[in-house]
Amino acid sequence: MPGINVLSRIISVFILVISVASCGLKYVPGPGLQELEQTRKEQLEAQLAHDFAVVNKTYVSLTYGETVVVKPLSYQRLDSLFEVKYRMSQNGLSTKELDPLIENQKMVLLSDTTEVLYMETHWFELIQDTTCEFLIAQCFLNNKNVLRKMDIVDQFQTGKSNREWAEIYMKEDWLTRDMGYTSNEDLAFYTKMKNKEFGLQGDEKNVFLNNVFLVMRIARENKNTAAQGIVLKLAAIQMKKEIPNFRETDYTYSFRKENNPNTKQDQYVVEAVSILDKRVMITRRYDEFFMPLY
Repeated sequence: MPGINVLSRIISVFILVISVASCGLKYVPGPGLQELEQTRKEQLEAQLAHDFAVVNKTYVSLTYGETVVVKPLSYQRLDSLFEVKYRMSQNGLSTKELDPLIENQKMVLLSDTTEVLYMETHWFELIQDTTCEFLIAQCFLNNKNVLRKMDIVDQFQTGKSNREWAEIYMKEDWLTRDMGYTSNEDLAFYTKMKNKEFGLQGDEKNVFLNNVFLVMRIARENKNTAAQGIVLKLAAIQMKKEIPNFRETDYTYSFRKENNPNTKQDQYVVEAVSILDKRVMITRRYDEFFMPLY
């Protein structure tokens, strides 16, 4: 009978639905972009830790820049065609002539074996014995998180006594005031020093950075990066190293900023006058990056 057949079909469908539900089948979304990025960084860090351990160096991850997708030329050309098509569509223009070009470029893309790479700019450090090496590297990984190549952008070495300050410098953490973020004053300091540092090499870079770390200690104590407070303390430290039996309390200090007529650059001058003998005056000069001038 028709009624029985309809009822039978309804029951069959109901049983099928129950069976599918009982199997636990459900839609599981794929990982999001943030999760993919996190996984990529974790695998990169595991790879670097393994590779540097082989040469007895301890790897420590510091921070990352923004991820950059490096597409092969065939992908870039297809993106460009789609961009032109979108602009034409927005302006009410016909895109019929573009469609064959797009389809042709899709075929070219399918035959292109060049990988899409993800470039992670990575700040990290390597520790070996009493030496700490700090690096900025551009790491290129494919979609399977395999490290294809790594280009070193910048690197320097320092002793363990400067490790904390080097980490702060690399990560651009707060320096003068802990407000939960890095202030504009601190960021301006880092930018100025790094612009100078990136142009230096070898021992010259290391000497410059060791002085930067000393300046950072002073700025932390002063709670600001004002030149006068930094230079006065630098001068006292320098005099104590260079002059036998020097006592900071035996002198009065003055500070001024002047322009060097030869270099046309600003410099800071500190004059220390003996309290006991006004004829005794010690002068120390520093450039705009707080490096001593001799």
